[in-house]
Amino acid sequence: FDHMVHITSLGLSASFNFCLRPPAGWPEEQTSPYIAYHLKISFTPEGESKVTQNWKNVEWQQEQVSKNWLVVDRTKPFTAVFRLLDNQIKVFVDNVQHSPDYEMDMQLPIEEIHSVELWNDFEYVEELTFRFNNARDSYQLKA
Repeated sequence: FDHMVHITSLGLSASFNFCLRPPAGWPEEQTSPYIAYHLKISFTPEGESKVTQNWKNVEWQQEQVSKNWLVVDRTKPFTAVFRLLDNQIKVFVDNVQHSPDYEMDMQLPIEEIHSVELWNDFEYVEELTFRFNNARDSYQLKA
């Protein structure tokens, strides 16, 4: 999944959520209680920033907090590339011609990802690209 997005110039946070289908009867206006992968970029009013990775199985699990490499300048669009592997997600800034900027082991099944949500201070989304490598039969996304 490639996302070219722009955060508002004074935005304090922006999140990507890779959600599994909620259980039957779950209120449609609420996010699924199952989030296979959550990446949040947070800014302080002084301009400091961090990236938090997490996942949710009804309750939020242990966070991984790292330096923010995704958004250096909030006034410019940025590209985040999410590579979903069998048991791991790798996130790259701008392109995949380098080692991943962020990695996290997956705890919920990738093949059950149903939707991708963008939360908080995104001003606009310029491009979303979903690619599937048909040569691999290990999983298919259900939409």
